[in-house]
Amino acid sequence: MRGMSHHQPISTPRPWTRWGFSLALALTGVYNLLLALDNARHAGTYRALDVSYPPLLRTALALGWGAAFVLLGVALARRNRWVWRWGWLLVCNYGAFSVLWMIVFAESDYSRGRIGFHAVLTAILVGLAVWIMRWRRVRGVSPRHAGPAANQTVRPLVEQPVSNAGEFAYEQQQSQD
Repeated sequence: MRGMSHHQPISTPRPWTRWGFSLALALTGVYNLLLALDNARHAGTYRALDVSYPPLLRTALALGWGAAFVLLGVALARRNRWVWRWGWLLVCNYGAFSVLWMIVFAESDYSRGRIGFHAVLTAILVGLAVWIMRWRRVRGVSPRHAGPAANQTVRPLVEQPVSNAGEFAYEQQQSQD
């Protein structure tokens, strides 16, 4: 068995958590894109009903949030480096924006009564999302956060013998000169 190399696979965390979380982010983006489509399609009806918010502003904002979350979900699945820095910031701003949107455009007592519940639920969900993004099973599979052996798929257990034939030929040539 001398001279033969045995390889042991390096155990890496299974990325199911990363894939699940990136899918949740992408679905949040798809929801916002569908909301933008609905507001764009029914903007005239919403204006006739005299809703409390400008429908085209809601369309533009939902389109922006939707594109950002789909991009974030895809980037997390592809393990882009900027996700770890900007992803939690996008999630926090989205949560704060949704609460502020409700505060600004709440007209009825029922809508105003939901603000506290919505704020607490949003804070819990944003905290959970930030915790998940810092979780080792999500963060640990990133090339940025992985150890030096992350780029290797196998590690040799037995070192390969090094051939000195090249050095020997070089030494013989030097002695002849």
